[in-house]
Formats: sequence, C-alpha cells, structure tokens
Amino acid sequence: MLNRWEDIVEVPLPLPFALKEIKAYLFMGENGVTIVDTGLNIEQDFTVWESVMEELGITWSDLDKIVLTHYHPDHYGLAGRIQQLAGGIPVHISQVDFQQARLFWDRDSKMAQDLASAFRRHGLDESVVRQIPEHLASFIPWIEPHPNPTFLRAGSKIQLGDRTYKVIHTPGHADGHLSFYDPEREWLIGGDFLLPRITPNISMWPNCDKNPLQSYMKTLEKMESLPVKRVFSSHGPMFENYQERIEQIRRHHEGRLKLMQDFVETEGRVSATEVCDHVFGKDLSIHNIRFALSETLAHLEYLRNNQQLEVERAGKRYFYVPAR
Repeated sequence: MLNRWEDIVEVPLPLPFALKEIKAYLFMGENGVTIVDTGLNIEQDFTVWESVMEELGITWSDLDKIVLTHYHPDHYGLAGRIQQLAGGIPVHISQVDFQQARLFWDRDSKMAQDLASAFRRHGLDESVVRQIPEHLASFIPWIEPHPNPTFLRAGSKIQLGDRTYKVIHTPGHADGHLSFYDPEREWLIGGDFLLPRITPNISMWPNCDKNPLQSYMKTLEKMESLPVKRVFSSHGPMFENYQERIEQIRRHHEGRLKLMQDFVETEGRVSATEVCDHVFGKDLSIHNIRFALSETLAHLEYLRNNQQLEVERAGKRYFYVPAR
C-alpha cells in the first residue's frame, strides 16, 4: 500500500547502502504526472517504478517531467533512463548540480584523483586512499545515461502535477540543492535539505563549495521563517515539526563543531583523519570513510574560516592547530 497525501504519492526505492531507502515522489495531475527524484539505475529500483505505475494505472507516456532535488546518485541515477522511456520529457535540475554530476560521474573525470590527493594531504592511510578511484567508479553504472537537462533557477516556479511550487535554493548537502514549496498548502518537498531522523551529510569535496557547512547553516537560517506544515523528505517519513527539526539539526552541528575544536585544542596539532577517527570511529567501510572524512573537513574548514582554528603545512601534509 503506497502512502498518499492528496495528489502526492510516496515511492520508496531500495538502496544498496547502509542508508537502505530513498523516497521519490509522484505528483498526480490531470494533464500529466511528475516524478521528483528517481533512485539508482539498478533493476531493483526500476522494477519498483514499473510496479508502482501499474498499481496507479499510469504508463511512461503519462509522465510530463522529472524534477531532481540534487545530483547525488540515489536521486539522479534513473533520470536519463526514464527520460528516454518517457519520450524525452524534460529533466529539471539546477545547473550547478548537473555540472557536479558530470564532475563526479563522467568516465573521464579527474574527481577520483583529486579526492584521493585531498584525503592523502589530510592524513588518510595510503592503503585506503588507493581504494578511492575504484570506489567512485563503482557508482557510474548507477547513474548512466546522464539526462538531457533543463536548468531550474531559484526563485522561479514549476508545476508538479497540477500545482505550482516555488523553487528554493537550499545548499549545504549539495551546492545546487533545490527544494519546492507549495505556499497554499504550506508543504515543502525538501529532498535531503531536512530529514526527520538523521542529519543530512554536509561534506567538503574538491572543486565544490569551500565552506559547505556555512552554506548549510545559512540555509537553515533562511528557511526557518518559512511557514511549513508538512515536509516530504527523501529519507524517512513525512514530518510536521519543521521549525523544531531545524533547531535540532542546528544544535547538532554546533555540538559537533565544539567536539572537534575541543579535540584540536587538547591535542595541539592533528590531521583531519585523526579528528575523523575521534568523532566517527575507525574501521569504517570505504563508503563511510569518504563521507565521514569529507564531513569532518566541512566542520574543520567552518572553524578555520571563523578564525577558531588554523592550518599548518608540513611537507605535503595538512594539520589543524588552535587559533593563535
């Protein structure tokens, strides 16, 4: 039985990660059906879409567009395949995030080498660094083919099903992350901007936002005053405690910043990997190491940009030290 709220149908799609599921959404309209986020290009997710569409009595030809909150594989992966099946319907995404999809997942991209170099500078063991290129390459089949994009601008409006939504730029989790707001119902389609049970991963990647946690904290501040009765997020159930959840996540990051700053001040001189081990523990999978170290760097760089920490270089290695 699918969860449904008026015209919005929740579509749970399985993921082969510790995060077991993504929630995509169908917006049912008289003149067409809109998909928001797609899951991975894996047969398990594609089969779910076929089953859901059969249950709802619709076909690929009933789709009018695909809308993507951001470029991460679990949101973006099936967009190109579904676009082809649906006769070339528009795939809407921010320009920044389409560029980053190509940056991360093009077969000739240098992102894997850049990320390996960054992690090496910040103290990650070479035996783990060597796994990065193969790990990133493993995602490529899950997102190909890339869609032919139509770029969305923040502040514009878009039809999802039969209703008009405001397009809002909500960066932090991804540089070009978009959320969609129905002002009449005060409903927010939030993607990974705000999640009910876990905190969105805020990571610093090469060639992307240099201070993503600051961007995210500004997003929380900007969005806090928006009147929201329901949030439809990508991981976890629909929820209604919008302002409370914003405050909970803000406090979470403030606590993590204090934990990291205290550790640097106690130790005196540490690598980002040492901070990561202190906060997240050791013996993580390569998938979790990538996110844990990148999130650690996002917090450390936030502190450095606020003059609460400094960076020292020793040869090709970087270390964080207390601010003088």
